[in-house]
Amino acid sequence: MSAVRGTRDGLGRFYLALVFGVCGGIVSTPLVLVFVPSLYGFYLPVVFVLSLILPPAVFYYVAAKTTELQLSVLRRRDIILPAAGSVVMCGYWLQPAEAKTAMFIVGELPEGILPAVLVMATFVLIFCWVISSCVYLVATVQRLRAYRSKLRSLYSNLDDRELRWLDWFVISLVALWVATAFTFVADNTGFDQVVVKELLYILTACLLLFVMAFASIAPPETVIEEPAPSNDASEPKYARSALTPAHAEQLATRIRSAMTQDALYLDPNLSLQKLSRHVGALPNQVSQTLNEQIGSTFFDYIAHHRIAAAKPLIAAGAASSLTVSLDVGFNSRSTFYKAFKRETGMTPKAYRDAAETRPTD
Repeated sequence: MSAVRGTRDGLGRFYLALVFGVCGGIVSTPLVLVFVPSLYGFYLPVVFVLSLILPPAVFYYVAAKTTELQLSVLRRRDIILPAAGSVVMCGYWLQPAEAKTAMFIVGELPEGILPAVLVMATFVLIFCWVISSCVYLVATVQRLRAYRSKLRSLYSNLDDRELRWLDWFVISLVALWVATAFTFVADNTGFDQVVVKELLYILTACLLLFVMAFASIAPPETVIEEPAPSNDASEPKYARSALTPAHAEQLATRIRSAMTQDALYLDPNLSLQKLSRHVGALPNQVSQTLNEQIGSTFFDYIAHHRIAAAKPLIAAGAASSLTVSLDVGFNSRSTFYKAFKRETGMTPKAYRDAAETRPTD
């Protein structure tokens, strides 16, 4: 309730509530079987529909969490499988209690055309779910990668504690969907004896708890002032920019001065917005200048200057790597290590050892 309630990000909270409801419904299946066995034949078709809803619900939650998502982006094809599953669910509900007991508890197919049609439709939807889950998983990973790339163009430091949820979120999704797909296929191909169904419930509960833990994290602002987008896909990225070559050269000079003279890179909270205000230009103009005049992204450009400042400190060996990383503007040692190795091809320790063995004049 704490994660769902709030005054901001209404669409994100809606999809979050949907994910909570779906996951909660799935993990409640053993409770229904143990405490209300008479409703198990009624509840199991509901779980089937919830499983069809989970992939698009998670995708839209991630989309709402990482972008400015509008309700109108909901695609009709995203509700095809849940709608078809709902029809099958109603068909199961219309079956006599004896038929539901035979299908869901005993595991036998009752006589009649309708039970056979329902089982065949369920079998088809399960394999469609496996395929669609893979599609949603790929789309979710691409969305998260694009989000990371967007953040790298806006911020000089990406706090691992705020973004690590992306990595673990993908890992938990992959584990859950693989286990669910394997369970569904095994149950309908005669290999259900090799399935540990408790694993599926545990993974679903872990995803539920994980989303609950990280749902309150407010994503960094990713909206900057940009030129109006063009409908021509072949048009260069900055084709409609008002930045002239002469102005771009002057802006590049001011950006370099902000690094070399003002040492703006020492600010751990430096962002594209801050740099833009410092040099007196729009964020999209600074981004264009960095890409076209200087030949670097914002994140890599700031990291380059921080590593340049860190090199003599590392070589001197008077301070630890953590102290050096904080002194030059990084906000975590892991980010510093990655940037240092990318810039120099060596770890800080290897660079220090090489500096100690290097002959002096």
